[in-house]
Amino acid sequence: MNPILIDSHAHIYLNEFKDDIELIIEKSVSNNISKILMPNINLETVAENLKLSSSFDRVCYSMLGLHPCYIKKNYKEEIQKIFKNFNDKIIAIGEIGIDLFRNSKNYNDQVDALKIQCEFAIKNKLPVVIHTRNSIDETIEVIRSFKNKDLKGVFHCFVGNYNQANKIIDLGFKLGIGGILTFKNSDLKETISKIDIKNLILETDSPYLSPEPLRGKTNNPSNLIIIAKKLAEINSIPLDVVCQVTSENTSNLFSLNS
Repeated sequence: MNPILIDSHAHIYLNEFKDDIELIIEKSVSNNISKILMPNINLETVAENLKLSSSFDRVCYSMLGLHPCYIKKNYKEEIQKIFKNFNDKIIAIGEIGIDLFRNSKNYNDQVDALKIQCEFAIKNKLPVVIHTRNSIDETIEVIRSFKNKDLKGVFHCFVGNYNQANKIIDLGFKLGIGGILTFKNSDLKETISKIDIKNLILETDSPYLSPEPLRGKTNNPSNLIIIAKKLAEINSIPLDVVCQVTSENTSNLFSLNS
């Protein structure tokens, strides 16, 4: 029997799962995934996200936020509308951040949206879930501007180098580790082998980034054990210790035990 795990980042409210979501959740639980945390993307996804956490309240947990890839000219208005759905069951603000892979032309708007949502998180004493595609250094600088405001959270889908990892950890943030850790051509293994697992949380980013040997297929939370096993192998730590520590890290960050 595999140890219990928490998937800290999964978009299981998306259309890819709508026809068999009950089976996906049932399979996850039977594979010892005790909790699935769901970052939001935009205003359109809020309703389905909240519906899942209401229907499966012991397993699924909702976040609210506007993803940087969905920032349009009316982003301030959309953020306000998203936050009108805020309630005391929301565990974090996310997925928010900066994405310079998809669009670098609206960089200033992305930074502004990130700051607005970080301020909301601070006001409500919630962690943030940060997206940093092609933008780790830029995002670190934005988060550093909140250093004295008790902002905490995770740099989701971390793929940076050892120096960047330490800067993030110094800010009091966790590193979100997913399927890329298992990729044969990934340099992430070398970096993560030097990082204490007390600074890591695990994620699938379902339906994206399936771990090897399932790469290219639709990802789901049950695959988290593959990532945990790879982390145990890389850091020469027993699997049960990896599962226990990373799950405790996630529970503490998102106040899942309170």
